[in-house]
Amino acid sequence: MAKKRGQNEGSIGRRPDGSWWARITVGKDIKGNQKRKAFYGKTRREVQRKMAAALSELNHGSFVEPSKMTVNEWLDIWLDDYKTQSVKPTTLLIYASRADKHIRPAIGHLKIQELRRDAVQGMLNELSKRLAPETVKGVYITLHAALEQAFKNNMISANSASGVILPKAAKTRAQAFTREEQRRFMEAAKASYMGEMFLLDLGTGLRVGELISLTWSDIDMENSILRVNRTLNIIKSVDDSERKWLKTFGTPKTASSVRSVPLLPYMSELLKSVKKRQDERGNKTGYEDNNLVFATRSGKPLDPRNTQRAFQVVLKRAGLSGFHIHCLRHTFATRGLEHGIELRVLQELLGHSTIKVTSDLYTHVLPDMKKDSIMKLKDAIADNAVRQV
Repeated sequence: MAKKRGQNEGSIGRRPDGSWWARITVGKDIKGNQKRKAFYGKTRREVQRKMAAALSELNHGSFVEPSKMTVNEWLDIWLDDYKTQSVKPTTLLIYASRADKHIRPAIGHLKIQELRRDAVQGMLNELSKRLAPETVKGVYITLHAALEQAFKNNMISANSASGVILPKAAKTRAQAFTREEQRRFMEAAKASYMGEMFLLDLGTGLRVGELISLTWSDIDMENSILRVNRTLNIIKSVDDSERKWLKTFGTPKTASSVRSVPLLPYMSELLKSVKKRQDERGNKTGYEDNNLVFATRSGKPLDPRNTQRAFQVVLKRAGLSGFHIHCLRHTFATRGLEHGIELRVLQELLGHSTIKVTSDLYTHVLPDMKKDSIMKLKDAIADNAVRQV
């Protein structure tokens, strides 16, 4: 039996199967009859929470009946109520950007209860004509997550983004220096202001954001260990009317990115040299000490765009072209595999979430490793074959 409540408070009751329901009045139809909205859940607390949220929206004039809610309206609710507090600011910005650039213009005007799978497929097909497969996949992931939450809220009967066909993504091959290109680059880097950061990357395989975020507290000189605890986030200020981009430091996106990397003797000496020169610079007026290992000449955090520009200058000085700064990380991994570092160990050094990520990126190196490994059996197999004869 339903529990009686006061006027405009709704009602709650238990269903025969043990689950719970709640109903509220949301208005009147054109004939003057009351229109009711029902909520369902496994527990009384669950339906009570849903009902309370709807009543609050109704009282503040923000309630929208699910039957009338558009994709645009639901995306706003999903981002504000379900993602703002549960994901990192950079991730939230990515979700919002995908929604604004790709989802809203195509299907934002459609009602979520009327959104069909073919409309979602059509949107993805159109995006595939001008965007890379990975970008299209990102848009799909965002839309699917938003609709999945609507499904869990009993607002739609099915997730219309499920079952669509995504464009096939070409396998990415990590771009790395050859040994000769690496030698030339290292020589040219020695004359660059940011050259020491590039050289450290060749010996540690850190991501650019991780390098820029390094502090001296992360460096254990005594035990020759470098610890990765944070990364650089570039986000738009939500409080600033001009929505300026801000540089902030935060924890890495995945737990596997927090790691320790042993330092080669050369890298330890390089860091000691950086520290000595930085201490000398810190005595000058106007220097801002942020305890960063790599910073601008005034001590402020480096900008990733300026870091990429500096990398291109060193590249040109070395007589090389066609490389992105990420190739330093890939070169570290490639040299490691060539010299026998096991794939599982390399995964941990790079901070990859799974060993599959590592093997997929460096699959072009593995065949040579297999060949070298099998050749180690040459003498053993040959000796045995001779005895058989």
